[in-house]
Amino acid sequence: MYKKLGILGGMGPLATSILYTNIIKSIPAQKDQDSINMVILNACYIPDRTAAILHGGESPLPHLLDALKTLELCGCDLIAIPCNTSHYFYDEMQNNCKVKILNMIELTAEKLESLGVTETYLMATEGTVKTGVYEKYLGKRNIKIIPPTDDEIKEMMKIIYEVKAGITPDLSRLEKIVRQYDKLAILGCTELSTLQFKNIQFIDAMEVLKDKILESFGVK
Repeated sequence: MYKKLGILGGMGPLATSILYTNIIKSIPAQKDQDSINMVILNACYIPDRTAAILHGGESPLPHLLDALKTLELCGCDLIAIPCNTSHYFYDEMQNNCKVKILNMIELTAEKLESLGVTETYLMATEGTVKTGVYEKYLGKRNIKIIPPTDDEIKEMMKIIYEVKAGITPDLSRLEKIVRQYDKLAILGCTELSTLQFKNIQFIDAMEVLKDKILESFGVK
């Protein structure tokens, strides 16, 4: 049984706050002491992951490792990272961290497999899509990904950065794009996880992460 959760957040801050809120709301607590002890590091200084991976921007890896070390020193014995694109660096992060890091993308792949899904449409950042982070884990389970086109990625990136800027986006065009594929979609960006999609069927990677956190701390 784990005793203290570390959340490496700030990518983005809103997604981090929603993960925290959803964890708390999901615990049938009668008093403060019934909740989960956790340390939340809002590491918003970490450079943009997509810019680094695809466009030669500053690497976030040294900053990610530094943040993980901070959580390690705080006594966390399990770490969650509510940012899909950062999982491009998952192996390097885990290899340099003594604390177990939950792999949100692998957990999502396991969930899709348990649901019997064989094909899914990916909603994510350009970095997550073009580096094949989801293919790495879904491919092991023979789950085919329908990747978004470049124009579809542009629409997703527009919405993602609007969320980061505190703007309420218009979801109608993106929902229309997703519906044309007639497949269960993956919300593979935590900014998308903060939005209220009403006209598409999806599985939310951040919700899967939350469920695993609760399970790891014995919350039923």
